[in-house]
Amino acid sequence: MSNTRSELHSLIDQIPEVNLSLTRRLLEALTAGWDVANAASEGEFTEQAQRDVEAAEAYFDRGGPGIRQEQILEEFDLR
Repeated sequence: MSNTRSELHSLIDQIPEVNLSLTRRLLEALTAGWDVANAASEGEFTEQAQRDVEAAEAYFDRGGPGIRQEQILEEFDLR
């Protein structure tokens, strides 16, 4: 499968209106350089993704507050 910009634009044109907000956030994450595709190979995290997971676990181990599921669903217009 090739990945030309015109093919991606065609895919975006097919996204239902209700999913555009989520699509925008995913595209923004990609352009910001976030590691949204964090598997180096099937079942393996990249080194950065592994560091991110460890940092998140340490944060919660120190008593860091979480985010309610309802808040996340609302933020991504999935409610």
